[in-house]
Amino acid sequence: MTARVTELRWLTWASVVETVSLAVLVANRATVHQPLVTSTMGPVHGFAYLVTIAIAFLLPLATGTRLLTLVPGVGGLLALRRARHGPVAGPADGGRDPR
Repeated sequence: MTARVTELRWLTWASVVETVSLAVLVANRATVHQPLVTSTMGPVHGFAYLVTIAIAFLLPLATGTRLLTLVPGVGGLLALRRARHGPVAGPADGGRDPR
């Protein structure tokens, strides 16, 4: 079951905000560790993470795709990729399309 591109628009935005905010937090921590950046971006990242999960569970996506959003930081992007392209068949299942 794949969602249409228009349905994935909000998931795209939430996933990008989640990943970028995490990147800013990690870069801040690795360099100057400004408390203002941490106190601003921490809640932004947390909210984006929760929004990504909520949007995925509201869209008509496969259960595995929805569960991918639970991975912090990149789960939204992983779910978005899977929703757009479907699951990839690997060598364990003989290369057959699992859909």
